[in-house]
Parts: sequence; structure tokens; C-alpha cells
Amino acid sequence: MKYAVIDIGSNTVRLCVYQVEGTKLSLLLNQSVMARLGSKTQNGAMTQEGIQAACDALEQLREPIKRQGVEKTLVFATAALRNITNSKEAVELISQRSGFSIDLLSGEKEALFTFMGAGSNRALRNGVLADIGGGSSELILIRDGLPVKTASLPIGSLTAFVRFVGRRPAKPEQIATLRQHVLTMIAEHFSPEDHGEVLYGIGGAARSAYELERLLDPAAGGAIRALETLLKRLLADEVLAEKSILQASPERLDSALPGIAILCAAAQFFGCKTLEICNGGVREGYLLEQLAKKEGA
Repeated sequence: MKYAVIDIGSNTVRLCVYQVEGTKLSLLLNQSVMARLGSKTQNGAMTQEGIQAACDALEQLREPIKRQGVEKTLVFATAALRNITNSKEAVELISQRSGFSIDLLSGEKEALFTFMGAGSNRALRNGVLADIGGGSSELILIRDGLPVKTASLPIGSLTAFVRFVGRRPAKPEQIATLRQHVLTMIAEHFSPEDHGEVLYGIGGAARSAYELERLLDPAAGGAIRALETLLKRLLADEVLAEKSILQASPERLDSALPGIAILCAAAQFFGCKTLEICNGGVREGYLLEQLAKKEGA
């Protein structure tokens, strides 16, 4: 059976189509529409422009869903619609206009589904799972393959750019202020004794950081120390930063450096030495949860 999962995020609205056999998920299509909903707010509320942008993005995804012969479509939203003052109204309007029923995930549910998805195709040893999205960051401390502490921070790569940077190029002092803010937020949920050797990265920010490292320092092999050096190098050279981001992750020209800064702050707090990228994440976890509910019904 073919399932479509649409993830309404702060930066993109992403469609993934899966062939489902039992609990085995095979990805058939991964397509996104750049909506930048995280930047379409005013005084904490999503604007009518943002609501329409979400509807337009969903409309663009109808054709690929139809073309794939999808039998069931699931739609959920995370920080883009969760962390706004008119959350309920925005969800209702987008649902009415688009015809899609939208499941608004809490931060706790998002973290749980992220862990489920990340662990669906690989073993997670002791470490920290970091899903840096456009509007929020989910952190999960893992011990012996199990989640022991979770937190959803109301800041992501795009909202960090809007709040701390504003316009390119990002300045070192802006990124330093962002990092200190993230460290303070992490300390509200975790203790200094919480350590993790590996930072498991999920989402576009982590993939962008990894691709930039491979481009500029291919011998680093995911070392956090190299990622710190890379961040400083890109902040010091505006031309190199723009050229490299356009080559590695062009859709993240604004948000790449804030995303790397959030990753580095997490690694600093938990003492992580390496960054590893996970292929599975919140979309896979959400689908697995829905399949389990169907099985138990």
C-alpha cells in the first residue's frame, strides 16, 4: 500500500511517498515546496500571506500524490503552526482551503516520532539525537538505545536567522549571541551530567552542515571540531560562505549558518565528538505510529 506523508515545516512543506509492507517503509518520492512559513509571521501570529503560502504549497503537491497512485495521505504540522499565537485558526483555515486534514503535533510527540523514525533503520547507541528544523529543534538524550530525556526548543535554523541575523551576511557576534541563547535553552531541560559521544543529526540543517563539511573539509569525517572550524571559516569569508552554501544546499542560503550554530551549541553542551546523519526522522516515525494505530484498531 502506498502512503503519502506531508510535513508542514517552517522552511518547506515536504511530501514523502512510501511503499508500506508491514512495518517496512520504502521511500518512493521525496519532494518539497519552499514556503518559508517561519518568516511569514507578525507579532507572533501567522499572516494571511503565510496561510495562503501553506495552501499554495499543499496544492502543488496534489499532482505528485495523484501520479504516484497514493491510497492514503497523512498531513501533519510542527513548529511552523505550533509556535504561533493564532495556531488553531491557522490550522483550521489551511485545512478548509486546502481540503487536507492537518494533525498538529506537540513538541513531545514530534520528539517521540523523531526517535522512532531515526531508529527504524539503524541502531542508536549512547548519544544525542538533534532534529534542527526551520522553527524548532528537538533534542533527545539516548542511553542504551532508549530515549531518556527529550526537549523541544522553540528555535530552528530559519527562526534563528530571522531573530538573530536578519539579513546576510551573518556576523560572528550575531552567531555568538544565538549560540549562547541556545545553550541557555538546553540547560533548562538537561543537566551538565548529560553527555553523548555522538550527535545524531536529522533534518535539513544537519544535512547542510554535513554537506558543507564534505565540500570544504572532506577528511574531517563528521568531526564536531571540524564543524566548529568550518563555522568560523564561513563567518570570516562572506564570498566563500555564499559560494559554498549555494553549491551544497542552495535553498538554505539564509538558514545554513544559524543551523550549524545550533548544532555546534548542542554538541558543546553534551560534549559530542562526532556528527552522524540519520536518514529516518519524524515523517517515518509518524507513519509508523499511524500504522500501529491501524493495526490495533
